[in-house]
Amino acid sequence: MKNSNISWTKSTWNPWIGCRKVSKACKFCYMHRILEKGGSNPNTVVKSIGSFNAPLKWEKGRKIFTCSMSDFFIEEADKWREEIWEIIKQTRQHTYLILTKRPERIKDNLPNDWNSENYPHVWIGVTVEDQESVSRIHYLDEFGCNVKWVSFEPLLGEVYLTGKELSIIDWAVIGGESGNKKGKYQFRKSELSWFLSLMYQFEKEDTPYFFKQFGTWYHYNQFKLKDWKGEKQCENFPKSFETRQYPKIYNYGKTINQ
Repeated sequence: MKNSNISWTKSTWNPWIGCRKVSKACKFCYMHRILEKGGSNPNTVVKSIGSFNAPLKWEKGRKIFTCSMSDFFIEEADKWREEIWEIIKQTRQHTYLILTKRPERIKDNLPNDWNSENYPHVWIGVTVEDQESVSRIHYLDEFGCNVKWVSFEPLLGEVYLTGKELSIIDWAVIGGESGNKKGKYQFRKSELSWFLSLMYQFEKEDTPYFFKQFGTWYHYNQFKLKDWKGEKQCENFPKSFETRQYPKIYNYGKTINQ
C-alpha cells in the first residue's frame, strides 16, 4: 500500500500475505481479522503478485513497513526472500522497517552480503508483548544493523529491561491492543503503568520512542478518544503520552529524522 494509516510509517509493502500465530500477541491479530473478513485463509502464506515489486515503482523515498500482513522471516517465504532482499538493496531511497516474532530466524536469513554499508536503510525489529517475550531482543545482538527496534504492541504486561537489553534497542514503539467489543477478534487492556514504566526506562537511556496508541479499551472506557484504536491525538489524549520520536540515523552523508 503506497500510503498507510499506520502512524509510524509512510507505506506498507506485502510481498506475501498470511501467517501462523506464534505468541500471545497474535491472539487477536488484525491480519487474521482482515483476511477472514475478505474470505481468505489467513494461515496460508501466498505470494502477492500485484505488489511484489511495488517499491521499485516508488521513486520518492519513504518509510516502508515491510510485511505488515505476514512475518518477513516466516518459513513459507524462504523461496521468495532472496529476491526481496535484492529489491530492497536496489531501492536505497526507501527506509525498510522489518518486524518479526521469529527472531531466531533473522541471522540465518539475512543476505550473503549483509552489512550496514550495503543495507543502511533497513531497520530490523522484534515484537515484545510481555516479560516472557523479552528474550527476543537478544537475537538482535547477533548481527549488525543501523537501527534495531522493538514494538511493544500490543503490550500485555509490565516489562523490565536490563541495561544490556536497553543498549541493544535504538528505537521503540509502544501501544495497546485494538479490536472489537464482540466476536472473534476482541481486545485486551494494557495498564497505563506498563506504558509509563517503559517510557521512563527509555527516557532514562535517552532512547527515542514512539507512543502509538492506548488501545480500544481506553477509547471506550476511560479517555473517550477520537478513534477506536485510542491513537489519534485530540483534546482527550493525555499530554504525557504524546511523545512520537524517531531514531536519528546517518544515511548517505546526511542525518535524517524521518
